Amino acid sequence: MPRSNPGVCSVLVAVVIIPASCLPAQSRSPAPLKPEPGSVLLAAVSRTENPLTGGISSRSNIEPGKTYIEVLAYLTPSGEWSQHPCAQSYNKACDAFAHTYLSRSHQYTVVSADGHGAAVKAAPVTLSECYDYTGSATFASGSVGDTAIAASDPTMFVKGTSATRLSSTEEARLEKALAPLIPGQLDSLDALRTYAVSLEGRRFVVVQRAYEDYASDKRFDTGMDHLKFIFAVGVLDGGHFKLLHWKENIEDDDERVLGTIHLKSGRDFLVTSSSDPEGQHFRVYGIRDGRLEIVFEGGGSSC
Repeated sequence: MPRSNPGVCSVLVAVVIIPASCLPAQSRSPAPLKPEPGSVLLAAVSRTENPLTGGISSRSNIEPGKTYIEVLAYLTPSGEWSQHPCAQSYNKACDAFAHTYLSRSHQYTVVSADGHGAAVKAAPVTLSECYDYTGSATFASGSVGDTAIAASDPTMFVKGTSATRLSSTEEARLEKALAPLIPGQLDSLDALRTYAVSLEGRRFVVVQRAYEDYASDKRFDTGMDHLKFIFAVGVLDGGHFKLLHWKENIEDDDERVLGTIHLKSGRDFLVTSSSDPEGQHFRVYGIRDGRLEIVFEGGGSSC
């Protein structure tokens, strides 16, 4: 990601592990299916199919100017999320949504910090046997990186700041601070990607290891298949790295950063895509009651 990072990782001295009882709850009440008035429909955009489809080994190439796109969820100007009718499982409302919406072409605008303002035209989509609705799209203006978030109406968004890869110096300092987690929660420091993310005036560090992060690495053929799928979020506090979130399923839950979105109301969100061999869904991280939490989990499809 192209943006520079202004000193996110200053001096990292130690790792502070937060007891499990202090971590944000992983279970969430299902997001409502009926969107609130004023909601806009968001969609995830990717230059490769893998982040938006079930199956950790799916790999595809796509021509410049073309993308994959998948409807994600509804979002209100105040930052409330709700499911669309085809999220996760089949129902009669999904048939109606497929007929009245998915089967038609649509214009979206990229609202994530990366690619902000790019116009994306989605082609009609036919539901698959597993009720998958990932389709193809093209962007005629602006630029789209590896992944982005687009909206049916961009007026409630501002550009904000992107999730930014840490510099090699900052990354080395962070790895040194993470080393005490081995062999506990962290299996190794191999193939980790680290990002700085700004949400509502607070800066967080994301530690990620997803399949696409190391699948093309030649070392993968000589023993890297033991690596776990890591997704963690922490914050620097008084010279220490405080772990705030650790993904529980590190065996086959392949989670990746898609982008950050920023609302005019002041709400900010980090959007990820998570897939396993049987399906895919999205997670959205935000600030609730002053704490980092998963504020939405859903969308996607599963057989």
